[in-house]
Amino acid sequence: MPPVISVIVPALNEESVIGRCLASLQEQDLPPACFEVIVVDNGSVDRSREIAGSFGSTLSVTVLERSGVRISALRNFGAAMARGESVAFLDADCVAPRHWLRQIVDLLRADDFRIVGAQYRIPADSSWVAKAWYGDLWRTKDGPVSYVPGGDLAVGRELFLNLGGFDETIVTSEDTEFCERAAASSVPILAIPSLSVVHLGTPQTLEGFYRKQSWHGINVHRVFLRDILHSKSRKAMLFAVYMLTSIVAAVASLCAGAISGNVAEALAGAAMLAMGPLALAVLASMERQKWSLLPPLTVLYAAYGVARAMCLLGVGGARKPRTAAGIPPHAGQATELLG
Repeated sequence: MPPVISVIVPALNEESVIGRCLASLQEQDLPPACFEVIVVDNGSVDRSREIAGSFGSTLSVTVLERSGVRISALRNFGAAMARGESVAFLDADCVAPRHWLRQIVDLLRADDFRIVGAQYRIPADSSWVAKAWYGDLWRTKDGPVSYVPGGDLAVGRELFLNLGGFDETIVTSEDTEFCERAAASSVPILAIPSLSVVHLGTPQTLEGFYRKQSWHGINVHRVFLRDILHSKSRKAMLFAVYMLTSIVAAVASLCAGAISGNVAEALAGAAMLAMGPLALAVLASMERQKWSLLPPLTVLYAAYGVARAMCLLGVGGARKPRTAAGIPPHAGQATELLG
């Protein structure tokens, strides 16, 4: 009897986290015979495949290899090999709650013409960076949404294939683009907080946050330009353009002020640069009813804006190499406070 649902886990040098990911699947309250796990490895040079294979005695695990491709291709390959009625995408640096698969199965059996998932939770010992930017966002995204992240997304397998799967031509934002394409076909996208998984790869430092936003900003403009009028990336794009304009204005006013000796003129551009992040931080603090978040969110919006502005210039986007010792940067779309 084929499994009811297939879990697709893309991996690249994930030995520090994949064991925790698969252990969470091992502890699901859905009977093991009802689901299969397909790990699609992207040519790891660490023990990722070995660790995944070690779960074969308690889980129906298949380890496949497809090297040198993007995460979208890994997910698509896993879905093509899947035998389940539905597919659930879980990233190797994510840990699912015990009820995760059972709830997904119940939801998709009730209506298989929809996409379900949730925003990520942050690890319990997270830093101020993770708490301020992501915090309890998973609780607030409830019901119809524009997208759910690719590391916690489930859909009927036939629907997924009919929609064409994830776009393998873009480096990042593949989950946003997939959901936009699904929405254009009138497929509902639902965020269900109880499906939220813990994302072990949540950036915990300001540098890590900047690098992640720089990485995820690589293809945002490409996705946006495909359908400017309906793109869900409008806010992010407008903010990136604003920050780029502000950076240019800040440099110009600083130079002009230095030449003229006018301090006010020198600081005018810097004020414009700070105004955008501050305004967004105020709005976010009001929405979340936590004014204590205003200072850290101002800093993070500034970092986000600069990272995305640099992406418009084709600068940045590099990730630190994945290593066995540290949590690797997540390859999917970041949880955005800009929509």
